Amino acid sequence: MNTMEDEDFKKNWEETFKENQQIDSLTDTRIKAGIQSRIKTGRTLRRVYWAASVAAVIGIGVFLYNPSASSSVVEQAKIQSYTSADFTESIDLPDGSRIVLEPHSTLVLSSDFGKADRKITFTGKATFDIAKDKSRPFRINAKDFTVQVLGTKFFLDQTSGKEKVELFEGKVKVDHKGKITYLLPNQSWSKNVEKPAQFYYAADARRDFSFEDETLKNIVSELEQVYNIKIEYPKEYGEKRIKGTFSGNLNEVLTAICYPFNLKTEKKSEKEIQLK
Repeated sequence: MNTMEDEDFKKNWEETFKENQQIDSLTDTRIKAGIQSRIKTGRTLRRVYWAASVAAVIGIGVFLYNPSASSSVVEQAKIQSYTSADFTESIDLPDGSRIVLEPHSTLVLSSDFGKADRKITFTGKATFDIAKDKSRPFRINAKDFTVQVLGTKFFLDQTSGKEKVELFEGKVKVDHKGKITYLLPNQSWSKNVEKPAQFYYAADARRDFSFEDETLKNIVSELEQVYNIKIEYPKEYGEKRIKGTFSGNLNEVLTAICYPFNLKTEKKSEKEIQLK
């Protein structure tokens, strides 16, 4: 390569190098501008997104908090009510208790059910199987008497003229006009419009009886009061006298008492027995 050609090559190379440098510089500038643009756009989008989020939260807050809504409406929304129609219905309560409502019965939970205690209002008939919780007593408002339990199984009849509580397991407290009655298993409490409220035993509850030359009439009367049942017998045996100690449920005691007179027991209904 001659000197002239060397000079031309050198000139062209230097010009090309300068152009490339300018191109790279412009490219760098554009890239930087693009990055800055995206950063600004991202910041703008984040600001827009944040503003939209705040607006959404404020909107939700406005929706959730409505000053015009009365507190009574809020409280009513918390109240749970259960009603049975023409069939029995099993209800599982939030505390784990189970209640079997007989037809046409209603159970209403208080708005604060399960907090300090477990209050309900009840009308009708139902069998209650209450979850044990010593810290939160289960209280039933049954019109003119109340029942309090800590964990037990019992039957409650609130219908007018037949009010009664029959206890199967555990222990309950019945409060009727300030008079407290505690029931143990196989005991029952009854409120009769014609008689003072009383409690009695289930027919299969075992009891001890001791009679010292007592008449059959008086013995039958005592058994009727203890078990809340009607016992019919031939009137000619009413003055027959009995002496001794007897232990067992109602049927066993009656069988032993009637043995000397050759009388048999016949169950006519859940609340009526005939001796013949």
